[in-house]
Amino acid sequence: MRILHYSDHNDDSLNDLFQQADVLFSTGDLSFFDFSAIESQLSQKPSFGVYGNHDAPEYLERLGIQNVHLKIVEFNGLKIGGYQGCPRYKDGGGPQFTEEEAIRDLANFPPVDILLLHAAPRGLLDTPGDPVHTGSQAVRDYVDRTKPKFIFCGHDSPSQELEYNGTKIYRTDKARILDIFTT
Repeated sequence: MRILHYSDHNDDSLNDLFQQADVLFSTGDLSFFDFSAIESQLSQKPSFGVYGNHDAPEYLERLGIQNVHLKIVEFNGLKIGGYQGCPRYKDGGGPQFTEEEAIRDLANFPPVDILLLHAAPRGLLDTPGDPVHTGSQAVRDYVDRTKPKFIFCGHDSPSQELEYNGTKIYRTDKARILDIFTT
């Protein structure tokens, strides 16, 4: 499956990448305007996303991108779910959560094959010494408990990949095509 993963910063190659993709995953810190190059084409391909901590509300829904925050959808026989935002580091702004909220939210969230996050799980792709770009322990506990096959996230740069206990984690800054094999 060819995935267009888009997160955090506008990308001038978005239209070309969209043409190559089977599906779009958006992991936040974008706006309605960041999709202008493909807005008229979005209905042609399945699109799923979560909000980041710098997002204006409702742009996913306005664009027809299915918001999977604390929801599960099926696509090509895979369960896709998500958790938006990042650990709270300041008052105000877009979606941020406390560890207590994440524990509560994820306590009964069922396992998924593909997990869309804005911020990576704690200790996995954190930026050393940067509390703003440190992930959530509650999200990591969810990953340890449910073992998704794939995680897609953003929130920081550079784009990076990591394998953790059988879970392949992709962090993207801007947009890129990723080929994943689900069998």
